[in-house]
Amino acid sequence: MAENSVLIVDSDPKSRDTAAWLKGAGFRVTTATTGEEALNLIDNQDFSVMLLDMRLPGKHGLGVLKEVKVKRPWMQAIVTTDHPSVESATEALKQGAVDYLVKPFSPEELEKLVKETIKSGSKQKTVSVQIKAKTTPAKITSQATFVISTESLKNLVNSLIKEREAIGVKAKQGKFSFDKIKNFDELALDYDVTVNPPTSFFIPACETILRYKRGDNPEITPVTDTTPRVLIGVHPDDINAINLLDEVFMANNPDPNYTARRQNTLIIGVDVLTPLTTSFAPSMGTYTADSGFDLLLTDIGNSSYMITVGSEAGDQILAKYAQVREPTVAETARQKQVREEALSKYRLFLDMPRDKIPHLLDTNYDNPYWKSRSEACLNCGSCIMVCPTCFCFDVQDDVNLNMVDGERIRKPDGCMLVDFSKVAAGANFRGDKLSRFRHRMYHKGKYMLDRYGKFGCVGCGRCSVTCLAEIASPLEAYNAIAASEKAKEKARRTITNTRPQPELYLPHMANITKITQLGAREKLFEFKLKDGHKLGHRPGQFVEVYVFGIGESPISLTSSPTRDHTFEVAVRNVGNVTGALHNLEVGSPVGIRGPFGNGFPLEQMEGKDLLLIAGGIGVFPLRSLIEYVLDRRESYGHINLLFGSRSPSERVFSEEMAQWAKAPDVTFMETVDKGDETWTGNVGVITTLIPKVQFDPKKTVAVVVGPPIMYRFVTNELKKRDLGDDNIILSLERKMKCGVGKCGNCQINGVYVCQEGPVFSLTRLRTLREAI
Repeated sequence: MAENSVLIVDSDPKSRDTAAWLKGAGFRVTTATTGEEALNLIDNQDFSVMLLDMRLPGKHGLGVLKEVKVKRPWMQAIVTTDHPSVESATEALKQGAVDYLVKPFSPEELEKLVKETIKSGSKQKTVSVQIKAKTTPAKITSQATFVISTESLKNLVNSLIKEREAIGVKAKQGKFSFDKIKNFDELALDYDVTVNPPTSFFIPACETILRYKRGDNPEITPVTDTTPRVLIGVHPDDINAINLLDEVFMANNPDPNYTARRQNTLIIGVDVLTPLTTSFAPSMGTYTADSGFDLLLTDIGNSSYMITVGSEAGDQILAKYAQVREPTVAETARQKQVREEALSKYRLFLDMPRDKIPHLLDTNYDNPYWKSRSEACLNCGSCIMVCPTCFCFDVQDDVNLNMVDGERIRKPDGCMLVDFSKVAAGANFRGDKLSRFRHRMYHKGKYMLDRYGKFGCVGCGRCSVTCLAEIASPLEAYNAIAASEKAKEKARRTITNTRPQPELYLPHMANITKITQLGAREKLFEFKLKDGHKLGHRPGQFVEVYVFGIGESPISLTSSPTRDHTFEVAVRNVGNVTGALHNLEVGSPVGIRGPFGNGFPLEQMEGKDLLLIAGGIGVFPLRSLIEYVLDRRESYGHINLLFGSRSPSERVFSEEMAQWAKAPDVTFMETVDKGDETWTGNVGVITTLIPKVQFDPKKTVAVVVGPPIMYRFVTNELKKRDLGDDNIILSLERKMKCGVGKCGNCQINGVYVCQEGPVFSLTRLRTLREAI
């Protein structure tokens, strides 16, 4: 074992900062971004301490810990997480972790803990994790169940209707739907499925997230809906869907609009008596619900219900509005019998344990089923509109007729719609039926599980009913490609007490301080935040630029953070927002959200030679890195700059390029696809320059930015020069509507580009089949 050796297992880009700090403190640091990579390292090498993040791509952190303790039981492990829970802390310590560290933590704190762990050799498990539960009554140690008469239940519901907006299940023309109710008698508690999912009251068809006023002193006001509500008659599968949405919208970057609705809504569930013929909830483990409700009803006949308390709020309203009693032994047995009878009525099941679905999908990405089955798709999006777990959205600005004030509107969007993945330049990264159909099934069966710890399908069966082409059922898809492979273990996380963050979608005010014309359709904008603060970005990140009354667009940062308190973005006029931005003048106000994304791996590049390659307007984000390394010239080796444009007239930053070419220890090469009488330089695509440049592949990091079609050809040329995948860095363009990993537009396989990207190593991209 190498003395003072530390293995960091974490997919978060910020772990690079942790590694750099520990290296500076004298530790020998090795890093891994996946559990599989960590286990391969441990097969061949021992370490003093392992810092293990719980949420990893693929194998979960606790699964990795379990295997490590089998292979090297003496290795000390510190589990880290930014989503703590009592359950995960207990399980981590049970499996042999010496400590449980909640992010964010200071480098000094971590350094001290690592030193103490190495010194002690066998640290006592004294960690204490205190997490305030979201919905556990103080006086109830476990879910308490009582008996309530129909008359008393009626009084409870009618009392709630007087003080809250009440949404319940109503019968309509032979079907059922969630709708406003005025009294208990409107309720239908014995039903198969509702047309609309109850989650539509947390993610409505149209909601205002902010209001704005244009002018010399523009105003932006966040809007949240805090109306007290009660949802009555929610089936367990839908309760499990709500639990998933809690993970999506409340566990990380809490969404203020969803959180406000969720925290002001009571949920009264009811057990299924008559399952829908297309439902397969038992196969997805969602036939019952253990959490996520305030009260849960089971109709046991004789004008009586069993009522289970699931929260402090449920306990309070039961005590306030209802008369209940302890159940008899016969009544408890009757509840069990009712549930078993309902379970026996389900007719559709998975042909494999649900835990096998992720591996099944991993090994069947190119299965011909996806193409043959997707051909019938009508691109209507009905499957995603009725799904209780679909949460993707779009945002649009709605300006009033006075052209002064207006609203920012959020509406549901989805991956089965043709334009969902289309970006401003016109490219559509899921432009065919096959890729959209497959992505939906992977999102339900793998990507959500990888990211949130829960399957994205609860087996409600709504999509099967609404799909005219009869192809929407995930059950049918998974059964069609079923195979006997070992499943990956997934852990559930507990939602901690969440505080809304009203500023999540709220732009910071900035003013345009300078505009430079770069080309026929390109301008460089300089901004300064109104509060005088620096933006605080890394090269390679992006911001959401908001033009009042028009909308918001993701735009790469073009300037280095080493410059003054202003920042720059270069913008090509290709759409509504960019067109409106081009029409603004110096002094005009705009909104800025961000910076977002992970940026270029600056620590990895330090001390290395750099090969920086840009095609077309790929120079816009690359310019931020070029300025950064030239401002910190002593930290980097030789720099090769390669640029390509379609024609001489489309070249941008030509004056700056001339200055870059004169910088010390810089080799500059430029080409155009098609020359003219004014061009005397190289003619040919960007790849024609790569054989001409000299570099040592063992000492070089290459950064490539350009149109998607360019990446495959450039990376092939770099591989011919023996450059390793870890040292080939690419920046991806995707439709990034929200910037905070919520709207779903930028998702590639199981990754959100706005969060894990837009900068990726080629090693990482090879695991993302949709990427390039």
